[in-house]
Parts: sequence; structure tokens; C-alpha cells
Amino acid sequence: MTSAPNPKVIRALADIEAAKQDVDADVAKCLDSVAGLIRQTGDPDAVFDRVLDGFAREELRVLTATHGVRLAESSAEAVESGTLPETLVFWEFNGNALAVVPRGQRPADTLAQLRAAVAERAEEQRLAESFQASVAAGDVEDVDSWHARVAAEAAR
Repeated sequence: MTSAPNPKVIRALADIEAAKQDVDADVAKCLDSVAGLIRQTGDPDAVFDRVLDGFAREELRVLTATHGVRLAESSAEAVESGTLPETLVFWEFNGNALAVVPRGQRPADTLAQLRAAVAERAEEQRLAESFQASVAAGDVEDVDSWHARVAAEAAR
């Protein structure tokens, strides 16, 4: 007796076949590999998670190299105790950084958190440069006045 095909597997394979109609040969080959893993495991969700984690790891590699970020994994105790619930980034004065990642965190989650930290750092740098330019131009006397002016300009 053969078991009935899993509807999730059938749907995933059909979606992959449909997606292959609009891609070049290299992407189609990649999709064929994913389809093969789905057939072998019978678990499309797990296969997609692993593939996406692989993409996220590569994106993390590029992002960390581009922004001078070193990654370090936390201890299991830090995660279990709730001390480190998400990636924590320590920026150095020279622009490099150390990012401590909770042990076992999915690469996609680390990537999202690191992207947010990089964007926040860029905004802080932009604001610092704006403040320094204002001071140099004689536009503001103190940080509070500058913050009020910047907030008013942003509200417009």
C-alpha cells in the first residue's frame, strides 16, 4: 500500500514548476535542487527554511564584511536566562563593530537585526554630522535647540 502524496509537497512542487517558467537556466537549476530536497524529505517548510537560512548566511557574510562587523555567538546561558534575547552590536569609534548573536538564532533573524543596527548607526552618524555642521555655521547654541529645529524640519 502506498501512502497518499502530501498536499503541501504537491503544492510546493507545483509552485516551483510555475516559478521556473520565468527564470533563467541557473535559477531553474537551483529551483530543481530545492524540489529534489522537498521530494526527499517530504517537508517543504523545512527545506525552504534551510534554503532561506543559507541565503541569509551569505547576506550576513557580505553585510558584515561591508560594515566591518565581527560576529560572536553568545553562550547558551545568556539565551536561556533571557540576558541576550537578540543581536547586540557594539560600535567602535573607527566604525567597526562586534555583534554578539544569541546562540542558536536563525541567520535570517540575525540578518534583520544587524540591518536595523547598521541603519540606526548610519542615522546617528547623519545626525552627528548635521549637528556639527550647524555648530560650525553658528546656527545653534546647544543640542536641545538643534534637536528642536531638526524635529520641526522633519515634521514639515
